[in-house]
Amino acid sequence: MEVKVLVEDTAKNGMACEHGLSIWITYKGNHYLVDTGATDLYTENARKMGLNLAEVEGVFLSHAHYDHSGGFLPFFKANEKAGVYLQKSAGYCRCYKIVGDMKKYIGIPSEVLENYENRMIYVDGYRSLGNGIHILPHTTKELSLRGKRAHMYVEKNGQIHIDDFSHEQTIVFEEEDGLVLFNSCSHGGVENIVKEVNQKFPDKKIKAFFGGFHMMGPDGVCTCQFEKEEVQKVAEELNRLEGTVFYSGHCTGQIAFEWLREIMGDRMTALYSGMEIQL
Repeated sequence: MEVKVLVEDTAKNGMACEHGLSIWITYKGNHYLVDTGATDLYTENARKMGLNLAEVEGVFLSHAHYDHSGGFLPFFKANEKAGVYLQKSAGYCRCYKIVGDMKKYIGIPSEVLENYENRMIYVDGYRSLGNGIHILPHTTKELSLRGKRAHMYVEKNGQIHIDDFSHEQTIVFEEEDGLVLFNSCSHGGVENIVKEVNQKFPDKKIKAFFGGFHMMGPDGVCTCQFEKEEVQKVAEELNRLEGTVFYSGHCTGQIAFEWLREIMGDRMTALYSGMEIQL
């Protein structure tokens, strides 16, 4: 299994970066994408890496935010076949960040859902795609508490609600020596996500996890919305997973990442545009 980071908040080797995430996966001879970043920037990086978007067999939208769905229009122009797997609720909720009097739309660009409805494959909860690929929704209760803390809301049927992240999903790939997980922002909590996966696959080891941990504060990468003790409690929980390695970045934030590494050491690796991993 190969994992290549098409775009992330940081970059190396002459690649471009933005606040967004897009990951290319080669699995059992087929190519997949998790998310498309915030703009078309990932397409430029894909070209530099010698990757052809027309060869992608399927796309997974991790959740209904712009920094993961903003690059769909150029993808649909480059690829005429691949469907996009997303949770059913991601298709009808409108996501906002609301702080005081400030209300900012942070959802999927409206033209994506309106103009490419035929490319969307809506998943209602759990689905196995066969061939060792699974889509898992959140099963953890009271995730709206995390939505409130992050100032994230959704509009449904004209009503504003605290986001419970029912539009977020985890993509699971089965390897012979364990499971590889992708959840681009882990709004529901990375510690909860690994528990959800363990509950679904109690006899399987989690080999690797890719994605942000959504610990970055509202003021940007150098702030944290959690106290150090909270972050390091998460790190201690993750350290109990035998042999699991974590590739994180994007919305984790620099401060939280450093606090996590104080506990997790080399089990925590920073993502960047252009990164290539062989699992």
